[in-house]
Amino acid sequence: MKRIPALDSIRGLLLLLMTINHLFWISGGRSPVQYFTSEPLGPFGPAEGFVFISALLAGAIYSRDALSNADVRTKAFHRALTLYRYHIVCLIAVFTWFLASKYAFPEHQHLLAQNFPNLLTAPLETLLFSAALINKPSYFDILPLYIVFMLLLPLLIAMYRKGLFWLVLGVSLLLWSTSGAISESQLNAVMGSGVFDGFTLHAGYFDPFAWQLLFVVGSAIGFQLQHGNLIRWHHPMLTFISIAGIGILFAAHHGAFLSMGIHRGIIYGLADKSELGWLRLLTLSMWVYLIALVISKYPNALTFSPLSYIGRHSLHVFAWQTAMIYFAAPLLAEIRFEPFYLAVMLGFVTSLWVPAWIREFTKGRSSTQYWGAAIT
Repeated sequence: MKRIPALDSIRGLLLLLMTINHLFWISGGRSPVQYFTSEPLGPFGPAEGFVFISALLAGAIYSRDALSNADVRTKAFHRALTLYRYHIVCLIAVFTWFLASKYAFPEHQHLLAQNFPNLLTAPLETLLFSAALINKPSYFDILPLYIVFMLLLPLLIAMYRKGLFWLVLGVSLLLWSTSGAISESQLNAVMGSGVFDGFTLHAGYFDPFAWQLLFVVGSAIGFQLQHGNLIRWHHPMLTFISIAGIGILFAAHHGAFLSMGIHRGIIYGLADKSELGWLRLLTLSMWVYLIALVISKYPNALTFSPLSYIGRHSLHVFAWQTAMIYFAAPLLAEIRFEPFYLAVMLGFVTSLWVPAWIREFTKGRSSTQYWGAAIT
C-alpha cells in the first residue's frame, strides 16, 4: 500500500476539529464556529474518523509481507510503549499544572477538577489508576484505547494471515453488540468494597468494547489494501445510496423533519457516541465510502499542505493538544464572554503546528515508525 497524502490532510483536519471542540467544551465558551466543528455533517464526529483512519494505516503498515508475526509483535509492542510514555508525560504535565493553578488561577481550579475528578480528594489513587489506563480523566480517552488496541494488533494480523478475516469481524461485531453490559457504577461497586473506598473511578467516555469495532474494521481493510485482496468495492448504486443516505441524515440532523417528530434527541438515541450507536456507524461508513471514492479518482483533491503538516505527526500533535487544552482552560474560562475569546482560543489552536515543527527537525525514522505516528 502506497502512502496516500490525502490521509495526512484528513488526519490533520480531524486533529484540528477535535482541538477546537475540546477548547470550547473545557472552557465553557460558545461561538458560531461550533456549528462547523461539532458534528456539522451528521451524527458523527472527528474522533470516529481519526480512530478509523489510524486503524487502517496500522493494519496496512504492520501487515507488510516483510514483517513476520514475531516482527509485528515486537514493533506493535514497542509502539504501544511509545504511546504509553506520551500518556504518562501528559498526565504528569496536567497534574503539575493542576497544582500550580491552585496559586495562579484559584478561582478556576474547580474547572480543572471537574475534568480531572478525584485529583483533589484522592491524588495518589487517581494517578495510579490513570497510569494503569483504568481511570480516564476528560480528554484522556483515546491514547489509552490505542495502547490496548496496539497490543491486540499482532493477534489480529496473525488471524488475518490465517484467513480468519470474517471470524475476527464476527467476534468484533458480537462485542460491539454487547457493549455497555459492564457499567462504570458496577466497577465502582467492586472498588468500593476494597481498599479504595472514597475513590470514584471514571472509566472514560468511550466504551472500549464498542470502539474496538472501528479499530478491527479499519485494520482489516488496511490489511486487505496492503495485499490487494479487496473486491471491487465501488459501484454506482452504492454511490447513489451513500449520497442519498448522507443527504437525508444531514437534513434530519439539521431539523428538516421536525414536523414528523424526528429531532436530534431521536437521532442521537440511535447514534450514541460513547457506545458507537448503529446510526453513527452507518453515517461514518457512508462518508468513508465517498471520501475513498474521491481519493481513488482524484488523489490530490483532498490534500492541503498545512493540515498534512500536522497530520504527519499525529502522535506528537495529539499529545500536545491533550495537555494544552488543560493549560488553556483557566484563561479561556476567564474571558469566555469577551469579544476576543475566539481569537485567543484560535491562537491556542495554532500551537498544534509547534510539535509538528519540532518533530520535523528531529532525526529520521524508518517508514514503519513514520506511519506509526498515525496510530494514535
